[in-house]
Amino acid sequence: AWVRGRIGRLLAVQGPKRLAVIAELARADQEGDCVEPLLAVLDENKKDIVLHYDIIRELGIDGLTAAAPGMAKHLSHKEMLVRANPAVSFEYIGSQDKKVVAALRKAVGKAKDPGLANHLYRALGRCGVGNAKVRALLLKKAQSAKSEFASYGPCIGLAYFERDAKAARGVEKLLKVIGVPGSRRGGGQNIVKRGLVSWTLAEIGDPESGTFMREELLARLENVKAFWVEGLRGFWEVVARCCDGERGLLPGIETGVRGFVQFAVGGNLGRYGAETRALMDEARKGRDTTRFKPKGDGMLSLEGDM
Repeated sequence: AWVRGRIGRLLAVQGPKRLAVIAELARADQEGDCVEPLLAVLDENKKDIVLHYDIIRELGIDGLTAAAPGMAKHLSHKEMLVRANPAVSFEYIGSQDKKVVAALRKAVGKAKDPGLANHLYRALGRCGVGNAKVRALLLKKAQSAKSEFASYGPCIGLAYFERDAKAARGVEKLLKVIGVPGSRRGGGQNIVKRGLVSWTLAEIGDPESGTFMREELLARLENVKAFWVEGLRGFWEVVARCCDGERGLLPGIETGVRGFVQFAVGGNLGRYGAETRALMDEARKGRDTTRFKPKGDGMLSLEGDM
């Protein structure tokens, strides 16, 4: 009776009052007794896009796995923002349900918008930790991404594979291919992806990766003479130490990647700036991060406006 009463209340109000009722039901949920009626409301109000957005967004709570199965079908909603919303909520929930992982893989295979694909890859990483097929897909997409922007989702998804040796070896292979810039002006080539993939390796934190950084990358900087060498050396040394176990260095690595993004945007704010802002679109901005903080969000700001 209490749940029915709260459902009636949320249908009678809008804005902050509606969000408060949804949040109240989410907090009170016990094995789906509140979230399942909430999601049923969406089937009864299919044309109310704002209602879809509000409910799915508010159910994006770390560990609220009861909400995951009923949310999966909304990944194919005709409205872009509604499709992106459950993708981000899945990353927050972290459900490892096989049907949820399968739904995310299906959705990302059909995603034509790179911003939506990035949200889906990140959710796959969080929900598919330890899944060999998910790991292989993320590694493949991180390598084959046609732009630095498109590589964000797969790389951040891989960052959730902490202490996963196979993920670490795959990321090392990708970073070795990107490698050391080959000319005096080469410091700007692949600057964002080089930083992003290095961050991913640090987040995974496999102990062998520290040795890889020193022997395969830092050693190759010794014979390079360019103004950018010291900055890259310092960044990679911190990455190596983080892989060694100094996990408190991760925020500094994020700051470094954010600096690479700002450098790359430079005079091309229109194109690259718009793409980078798409990584923190309306489906992602302003969420409650008190229970869970998504990996990578801290390195996506350009001018402090995210």
